[in-house]
Amino acid sequence: MVFLNRLGAIKRVIIFFLVFFVSHGLVAQQDEFDSLDNLLQNEIDEKGKLQVLNKLVFLLRERDIPRALELGNEAESLAIVLKDSVQLAKAKGNLGWIHYRLGIWDKAFRYSRDAYLIGLDQSDKAEIAMTLNNLGAIYYQQRNYEEAIRKFKEAYKIGKDLEDSYITIRSLNNIALNYSKTDLLDSAMYFAQEAIRENEKSGSIYFTSFTNRVIGDVYLAQGEIEKAISTYASALSAASHQRLSSFESSILHRLGKAYFMNKNSKKAVELLERGKKLALENGFQDELANTLKNLALVYEDLGDVDNAYLNLRAFTDLSETLNEKADLDRLALIQGMFEVEKSDAEVKVLRSENLLQDLRLRNFRLFIFVITLAVLLLGGLLIRLFVLNKKSKEINKDLVSKQDKVNQQKQVLEKQSKELEKSNNLKNKLFSILGHDLKSPVSQLQSVLGLVNAQELTPEEFATISLILKRNVDSLYVVLDNILSWSKSQMEGFKVQLSPIHLDTVLKPCLDLLQNQADAKELTISTHLETKEKVWADPDLLQVIVRNILSNAIKFSRKGSKIEIRSYAENKTVTLEIQDYGMGMPPKILKSFQNEAFSIVQSSPGTEKEKGTGLGLSISREFMALMDGELTFESEKGKGTKVKIQLKIVQVFTGSKVPAVASEQS
Repeated sequence: MVFLNRLGAIKRVIIFFLVFFVSHGLVAQQDEFDSLDNLLQNEIDEKGKLQVLNKLVFLLRERDIPRALELGNEAESLAIVLKDSVQLAKAKGNLGWIHYRLGIWDKAFRYSRDAYLIGLDQSDKAEIAMTLNNLGAIYYQQRNYEEAIRKFKEAYKIGKDLEDSYITIRSLNNIALNYSKTDLLDSAMYFAQEAIRENEKSGSIYFTSFTNRVIGDVYLAQGEIEKAISTYASALSAASHQRLSSFESSILHRLGKAYFMNKNSKKAVELLERGKKLALENGFQDELANTLKNLALVYEDLGDVDNAYLNLRAFTDLSETLNEKADLDRLALIQGMFEVEKSDAEVKVLRSENLLQDLRLRNFRLFIFVITLAVLLLGGLLIRLFVLNKKSKEINKDLVSKQDKVNQQKQVLEKQSKELEKSNNLKNKLFSILGHDLKSPVSQLQSVLGLVNAQELTPEEFATISLILKRNVDSLYVVLDNILSWSKSQMEGFKVQLSPIHLDTVLKPCLDLLQNQADAKELTISTHLETKEKVWADPDLLQVIVRNILSNAIKFSRKGSKIEIRSYAENKTVTLEIQDYGMGMPPKILKSFQNEAFSIVQSSPGTEKEKGTGLGLSISREFMALMDGELTFESEKGKGTKVKIQLKIVQVFTGSKVPAVASEQS
């Protein structure tokens, strides 16, 4: 009872001097605002401008939020440009509170968090306390009153240490407000009384009205409606004179609710409609929701169903919007709070490390001489090791370089060894050819010539033997020509001499040379050259190719069989096709010819055991490539082989006597 009487006396004193304090405070604050605004309009240096901006934002953040937000963003940008951490913390702290007032919780939290971290880094205790109040207010909005009270009490302790009345009173009011939302109403009243005592010392009207609002909440929660109305009215008078729109809006819906609970619905409607207009004009969403809710109840009590419905519907829509926004903000805040908690933990770790480091430094001084000597000795040893290591690396690098050279020489020698081995194998193969395939026909010729010289052969016997000798000599010619042609192609400086030719100029000499071999096997060779176009080819190389293909066709044809030769033009090329109906090529030989690089393949015996060198097909393919032609084989064992020789047609452009290849290459 004594406590309540004392509270009533204090309240009457506050009401008695309210007009004086309000008018005096307004004039002082307006003078300060005008002075700062004039400074901002004048040409001042960037650093001075930044300080003026932060002070202006601080004064405006409860009165003119849109302009405060504009100037706060400008202050933040300028602080970043100037790299002024102290002023940057103040700018971010102001922006955090502005976004809190706008109900943008995630931005409010992030700005406040940044300001808090910068304050820690700069050891700016005042800014740390300010941002702790911001963070506590955000926890209050999340209904985490326990954490909010913890933040406010930490800020209150810093304010007391700094003897900063603003921080101290603000923190006390916030502590009282959060206790008023719990069952600990006595604690709320205690801290509110502490705030009033601090207000009396500093003469802060704004904080007195805030405290009265908290006391009014406690009275309303305790059912003492008349005391609540009186207290709210005192707070509203101060807020209205100072034009604190957000604070005024928050008191109006409380006072309206109190009048409604006191059965004065008419007065409640007047206050609530006033609060509704103020909240709509300034975008105070939370205050608007509370006002709409109370208006719906009051209009329903008055029997005004239409207005009750309209306000209830507006409250429902706004509540849904605010709830959705709160859910999104809550998710954003969870992440931000986690980051802050992580930062707090890191700060604690850093503090512990600093304490440990101080202890180590004290111990270090005791052994400084020994450690210095040890460092010098160790430094000398490290230098020595470094020199030795450097020399070792240089030696190793030299050894690696020499090893690389040895490996390269080894690879070159291995490559040369393989080439030499390949060359020796080729030499042995050629010597084998010369030793076996050439010896027999020469021996026969030598024997016959011996008999002729001895006149031991009759003319009839000589005529019979001469046909056989002619056939063997022709075969020997083909072998020798193949070896000589291939040898020439392997020599450096060998060049293909392409010229326009007709196929019959190459085919006829080959047929004349091999006619005796064909006659010996009673073969019929039919020739159908349907093309008159000239082709690009080296006559000598093409003759070697055609002769080898014809020789193979005769060799692998059965006695009495036939060989067909024809030509045709197609797609700017002329194809010479030689078809036999003999044994056909073994699949292994055909596959080797199509896929492998040049090699002397093992020759197969003909239908009458004729021998070959194995050079014919390989040099034919090689010569065709040199003439930019194509050599293809189609063969089936037991049914014969078809060979196609494709060469490009020679064209003469109109108005020019210079021949050109049909493939558009000049």
